[in-house]
Amino acid sequence: MLATNLSKVSEPSQPYRTLKIEPEFKNLIPPLSAEEKAQLEANLKEFGCLDPLIIQKGTGILLDGHNRYEICTRLQIPYKIVEIDLPSWEAAICWIANHQLGRRNITPETASYLRGKRYLHLKGDRSDNLKQNSPNGKNFLSVDVAKTLAEQYKVTDRTIRNDAQFTASLDTLAQVLGDDLKHSILTRTAGLTKKEILSLAKVVQDEGKEAAQRILNNKQNLTDITEQIKNKQRVPNPRRVGEVCQIIAKGNPELKKFSKCWTIISEVNLHSCYIKTWNMDFPTVRPENLEPLYVKCEVTAAQNIERIRKLSDKIYKEYESTHVAVLETLARVPDPSSLTPKQERMLAFLEQEYEL
Repeated sequence: MLATNLSKVSEPSQPYRTLKIEPEFKNLIPPLSAEEKAQLEANLKEFGCLDPLIIQKGTGILLDGHNRYEICTRLQIPYKIVEIDLPSWEAAICWIANHQLGRRNITPETASYLRGKRYLHLKGDRSDNLKQNSPNGKNFLSVDVAKTLAEQYKVTDRTIRNDAQFTASLDTLAQVLGDDLKHSILTRTAGLTKKEILSLAKVVQDEGKEAAQRILNNKQNLTDITEQIKNKQRVPNPRRVGEVCQIIAKGNPELKKFSKCWTIISEVNLHSCYIKTWNMDFPTVRPENLEPLYVKCEVTAAQNIERIRKLSDKIYKEYESTHVAVLETLARVPDPSSLTPKQERMLAFLEQEYEL
């Protein structure tokens, strides 16, 4: 636990006082739903503000109680404060993260984000923060930060390092695509997996905001399409010619063999797509069976897909099992526009072997 000095103030001199709100601190606090905020306001009206607000000593910056402060200020409800003496900005962030992790109603995504935030800041400012977080107050710069936090939160050190990747990715998305996306991810309403979040952040870094926004829109439209189809509503086809997707076989036994394979869309109809896989075409595939892939370059992806399709025509005629296995592995690479050096060498070898 972070060692701090507390100084209690029994009663503010006025019904409320102006405190400083630091956006970076506030964004560490999981947002309340509309229902939760309405209930909090009702409780404050009926019982008053029973829990003190916590501020950083000497700065007046609010560390905990942002929702209560907003309601109390608006309704002029008196509140008490507690001041905490923290040595640095990083120490304040670590304190907030640890304080929020002690609450029971946070989502797994929020817990992961907060653990990652502590790790990144402790690792970045070890001279002060590790000493503050040491059980005996001694400086232990040689201690593995991930291992120390893993022991505290009863997880593995690998989990802590994965948390840090998730946190960094989420902060990247928030900075470029907005805090609303971050909040929807933390409250589990965005419909994005952790893997998708990490991939989307990489797209932001490699290709910029527009590419990431397009991918995000495609993902959200796909979710919307699925829900509307379940409700038997007819909706426009969101896919486009040349788009590289991953096949989702659910609900279509014909696609089962091709589950998780890449495909390229060659024709878009009102409520279906004509797609090409590595060894055969499907003329009528529903949009909900196609999930857009995060490819670096659709042109390069299309070129590599065509190379693999030409090989398929040759290899399946002779059916050399080893070559078939390599081909089917290439059919499931996560990004056909970005083959690894080994994958490229295997592909080039087969092209030479079959004189292509």
